[in-house]
Amino acid sequence: MGRVGALWHLIVGETEHMEGHEFRAADEAGRRILVVDDEQIILDLLKRVLCREGYKVSTALCSDDAIIEVCNRTYDLAITDVDLCRSDGRELMRTIGQASPDTAIVIMTSHAEDGIVHFAREYAQGLLEKPFALEELLATVRAALESRVEDARRSEASSSLSSRLEAGVQA
Repeated sequence: MGRVGALWHLIVGETEHMEGHEFRAADEAGRRILVVDDEQIILDLLKRVLCREGYKVSTALCSDDAIIEVCNRTYDLAITDVDLCRSDGRELMRTIGQASPDTAIVIMTSHAEDGIVHFAREYAQGLLEKPFALEELLATVRAALESRVEDARRSEASSSLSSRLEAGVQA
């Protein structure tokens, strides 16, 4: 079974066995996710799973389309393949980080070599090695989104403290 077939089996097989699964639409309502991969079947599968969890999902087949999406909409999370056929996924992730610093990033790869793992530690909030299980996808998405929420809280607390300190110094 090929890589796409294995992913299809994992996702479809798991979703078929999740009839009793209580989806988290209430918790995740409004969270926007952009998925970037050069294989339409991967985009369709991930969109299906993430939409069932209550996320609002857009997809892009190439870096150019992804950059247009990020420039025109706010995304809470971008899940992107490193191995895009006509471009470097790492460069796309850097561009997303610059254009939309509040967007969390999860990297997908079919080979998690040292360079990609190092890149993920520096630029992303998660790493998925294909093929991955549905629960691994969902856990990684939740952790990446929670990481961004925590970062925003720390930033807000730091700004508030700085403002109070400045006000105290000026008084």
